[in-house]
Amino acid sequence: MLDTCFRHAKVADGSGNPAFLADVGVRDGRIVGVGDLSGMHARHNVNCAGAVLAPGFIDLHTHTDFSLPSYPGAEAMTRQGVTTHLAGNCGFSPFPVRAETLPLLRSYAEFIGAGLSYDWEDADGYAGMLESLPLGCNIALQVGHGTLRIAVMGFDDRPPTQAETERMADLAARAFEQGVFGLSSGLIYAPGSFAATDELVAMACAAAGHGAFYSTHIRGEGATLVDAVCEALEIGRRSGAPVQISHHKASGRQNWGKVRETLGLIDRARAKGQDVLADQYPYTAGSTTLAAILPRWVLEGGVERMLERLADPETRARIKDLLLPPEGARQAEAREFDPEAIMISSVPDGPNKVHEGSMLAEIARDRGEHPLDTALHLLREERGGVQMIIFSMSEEDVRTVMRHRAVTVASDGWTLSPSSGGKPHPRSYGTFARVLGTYVREEHVLPLEEAVRKMTSLPAGRLRLGDRGTVRPGGIADLVVFDPSTVSSPATFKDPHRFCEGVLHVMIGGQFVVEMGEDTGARPGRVLRKTNSTRR
Repeated sequence: MLDTCFRHAKVADGSGNPAFLADVGVRDGRIVGVGDLSGMHARHNVNCAGAVLAPGFIDLHTHTDFSLPSYPGAEAMTRQGVTTHLAGNCGFSPFPVRAETLPLLRSYAEFIGAGLSYDWEDADGYAGMLESLPLGCNIALQVGHGTLRIAVMGFDDRPPTQAETERMADLAARAFEQGVFGLSSGLIYAPGSFAATDELVAMACAAAGHGAFYSTHIRGEGATLVDAVCEALEIGRRSGAPVQISHHKASGRQNWGKVRETLGLIDRARAKGQDVLADQYPYTAGSTTLAAILPRWVLEGGVERMLERLADPETRARIKDLLLPPEGARQAEAREFDPEAIMISSVPDGPNKVHEGSMLAEIARDRGEHPLDTALHLLREERGGVQMIIFSMSEEDVRTVMRHRAVTVASDGWTLSPSSGGKPHPRSYGTFARVLGTYVREEHVLPLEEAVRKMTSLPAGRLRLGDRGTVRPGGIADLVVFDPSTVSSPATFKDPHRFCEGVLHVMIGGQFVVEMGEDTGARPGRVLRKTNSTRR
């Protein structure tokens, strides 16, 4: 007797091979049959005629480790078919925690994780907290290089001593021994941006020695994109760690088209045997903290020192000179600044809340200020806690990256709910449905089976989850059923808090978390650990 049988489904099994008609039987949390199961009885039969059944989607790039305590049900993710997600990206993780540097860690991550208790010291302690929550889907963890650096060096802009390097590597090794899957870096964010390549190689060596990988928000996605990808590949070569290049893109109109060169670099590295993948969200806008526009020296010492500098007229003038240089005189340490491309997506409660969803240039006009003055004032008034959306990429580049065989689909999102407020990037609600609806059904950028592979077996391979990512007997029953004719995401930048459409059923470990498009209230999610990641 089967617990559940999905009848008459079009099965896209995650391999990328052509889909086929079959029944899929589930018992005791695992897939026990794929094929003609008409002779087998089931306690629960699901008619999937006209629908596609696929492995549950695996999201390799999220920041849910900071949002799960507030939204553990993860409805925005499960309703688009996500059954497992990887957190700890871009150098940010909520561990390790040291009492001496905890204030710096709190302020560092406040824009993505306001209100975390930090009642833990290491990955085990943090995972134990998660395991006490009613998790809507599975989560795998990484340790962030930025958090390691804070724990050992604070926000100092200098190379680590040998002893400090060894201490960071020891803390990373402890995380890997506790089941963490990877080491992440965020090289546009202080203090990660203070690190030289040799420091990152040392940390990646610790990852490689424990069978973990290195994921990276590279040092630049604009003018320095090619050099930044070369650095990521060098770190992988020198350390032996597999490399995951995060949310691959070319930012800024003058850099559009460079992804063809960077994808070529990835191809050549892979042809030489290097393990390299990238991931991508299917939008032409990104999202991060507004403080990312600042030169890195402004952030040395942490948020309090940043606020002191922003309060000083001479320092503000220096920042403006860097960000608004005469034509042709741009300095390498400055970020690109385009107020017409920046939308304020979230600020703490207060008088500036009214600006959520407005372009920075519009806010500046209303305030009678230069847009850069407005940006600096907002950062000071909100103590750095301002998030932005940046419209900086080309649709052609999005399609080019999406077609590449070594690129997975990933959201760069959080767990949210319609009550979350603000105007967050719609990718948290719509990434996977948008690919299936817009880029598969409407624009034919990818065949359905290839899109599913990029959402399932490809990311499962990165995490070495041998019993997830494909539909086959013996595999864990993490499954999604969607209507290929209606699957879509109605979430927009102005109206982001909208669940996707056309996802009919989502099963995690044999339990329905979404049934007939509605949340069931079941919370079967687990914290996956690298050492036992092929077992529930």
